[in-house]
Order: sequence, then C-alpha cells, then structure tokens
Amino acid sequence: MKSRIRQRENRKKRVREEKLDKRNACGVKDLTAYNAVQQIRTNGRATIALR
Repeated sequence: MKSRIRQRENRKKRVREEKLDKRNACGVKDLTAYNAVQQIRTNGRATIALR
C-alpha cells in the first residue's frame, strides 16, 4: 500500500508551471507576452492590460 505522506511529498516536488512575469529581465514592463497568453487562455475574451 502506498504511503499518503510520500505521495504528498512527490506531488509537491513536481515541476509547476512558472508564472509569466509582467516585467522583462531588465525590469521594464513588457506586457506583450503576458497579454498574448491571457488571450490564448480566454479564447480572445481577456481585456488587454496596458499598465
């Protein structure tokens, strides 16, 4: 029988999808990729973030 504690530990170890940041590597806001992903996730119904 499998251990519940061990199963929970393994679930936490799984690689989670990294959240998309609104800022680029230089710290400047670049919403192009963020808005593109939001449009894909909502089938084009997401409002475009400008800030």
